[in-house]
Amino acid sequence: MRGFQRLPEPQILIDRKNAWLTSFLASGKKRPDSSKYAHNSIKIQLNSMSFNKCFYCETKLKGKRKEVDHHIEVSVNPNLSYEWTNLYLSCDNCNNKIPHSTISINDTLNPCLNTDEEIMEHLTFQDEFIEAKNNSQLGLRTIQKYRLDTEILDTRRLKSLKIFYKLILEIKENQINEGRDFLTDEEINAINGFKVINHSFSLMFSVLIEKFNF
Repeated sequence: MRGFQRLPEPQILIDRKNAWLTSFLASGKKRPDSSKYAHNSIKIQLNSMSFNKCFYCETKLKGKRKEVDHHIEVSVNPNLSYEWTNLYLSCDNCNNKIPHSTISINDTLNPCLNTDEEIMEHLTFQDEFIEAKNNSQLGLRTIQKYRLDTEILDTRRLKSLKIFYKLILEIKENQINEGRDFLTDEEINAINGFKVINHSFSLMFSVLIEKFNF
């Protein structure tokens, strides 16, 4: 999870959300029409906002199933069904979150409200495994609610770690071959590229790079 800046509200929501909400509330249905709140123009804006990543776990969603999540669930507040600030982009794992009645979003980190610094106060990693930093209850509840410790996410993070460690091994081999004990600017940039916000699992790599002082 990283802190994101929300982009401007898509025009289709500005133009139609009130009519959509009125129709939904009058219908008596439990769920709003996904073709509306997950309209392609809304997905495009959410994709741009999160650099094509799940808001919660940072999985790159190119080629993967992506879902528009109601951060505050429709069952909790149906009036927010088409509110731009309540629409988040999620992978299928994280959208299968623990319900509000069990863990409230008020008791978890929020990528649209919390900064990177605040998030890193509560979440950390040991290899591909996410953990609550210093036994943070806020971090623990965030992991639980969005199921950030599932086997599928461990596998995805491990795959990215293997690519990172391959780069480190190549750099070490070049240092040995060239008889140097320092990193070139190019090597530093390549390492730091993993923690840039548009990279998958960039929080994990930020923690790792800081830990080992690359």
